[in-house]
Amino acid sequence: MERAIHQGLHKARAFKHGVAMAMLAFGTQVHAALPTTTNPSQAPAQGDYIGLLKGYAYDIAIVLGLILGTIAFLAVARNMISTYNEIGDGKKTWGDMGMHGGMGVLLLVFVVFLLTEASTVIF
Repeated sequence: MERAIHQGLHKARAFKHGVAMAMLAFGTQVHAALPTTTNPSQAPAQGDYIGLLKGYAYDIAIVLGLILGTIAFLAVARNMISTYNEIGDGKKTWGDMGMHGGMGVLLLVFVVFLLTEASTVIF
């Protein structure tokens, strides 16, 4: 029994050393360059670093707006699911769900409208 354990440990060490040697052998032959960054959607002229920062700020603001829109959509979906569950319990009616759905759609349209207006004001 003790011999089997010893052989198992020996095989594990040999495997670990083999993996380390393979990583060293293959790791020395890799010559990769860093990836180039993508220009912002509002790319400025060459050498205009302030314009470059403004372009990246614009793109970040657009992504934050998309996240805000996603949060609004998830809030409406959560509200609709909870209303549907309350219909099953007999606490609410289908009319309540229709009202929540209509108000949710209006909320999402309003959020998208405001985000579109904000994107034109930012830059």
